[in-house]
Amino acid sequence: MSLAKTIGGASGTLRALPHLALYALSRPVLGPEHAMMAASERIARLPGYTGLYARRAFYRRILEHVGNDVHFGFMSLFSKSGARIGDRVYVGRFCTVGWAKIGDDVRLADGVQILSGRHQHLPKRDAGSDDEASKDDEQVYFEQVSIGDGAWLGAGAIVMADVGNGAIIGAGAVVTKPVAPGARMAGVPARAMGRAGDARAFT
Repeated sequence: MSLAKTIGGASGTLRALPHLALYALSRPVLGPEHAMMAASERIARLPGYTGLYARRAFYRRILEHVGNDVHFGFMSLFSKSGARIGDRVYVGRFCTVGWAKIGDDVRLADGVQILSGRHQHLPKRDAGSDDEASKDDEQVYFEQVSIGDGAWLGAGAIVMADVGNGAIIGAGAVVTKPVAPGARMAGVPARAMGRAGDARAFT
């Protein structure tokens, strides 16, 4: 490890400590999920390399697993502590990640959203009331979304289903169904445009 990375890691850990302490104190009051989101929003705002190293130190202690050399971009948020991130993952700016399992060498361009499945808010079938729908009339259902090794997700893509190894998701695509390994997807909803390495895809 280079001296610069060592210094960056140490300074990042120091910057992360107040956020970790506040997260620990707020968990009993806000509950795990709300405390997680509040902490993620605070540390997302730290700029520059100091912010990058602070987010890396923070998420290594909060998320279920964070691999080596992970880049956490400015203003990117993680909402579920059960998320897992592999080695050499790049998370761009303004990304939002829920309950996801992200493999090695994955690239998330700016503005990517990985949701916790397709059906996060479902109406209760047995609500038994004709009153206007409210938050109390919904049940929350989360599914872990898996992003395979070497997958690339284009800017602004919204992903609600698993993405296979080496797949490429075009900018602005909305993925509602599982994507096969090596597939190239684009559009709303996303549809196959070829295979990885196919020069005709996206043209």
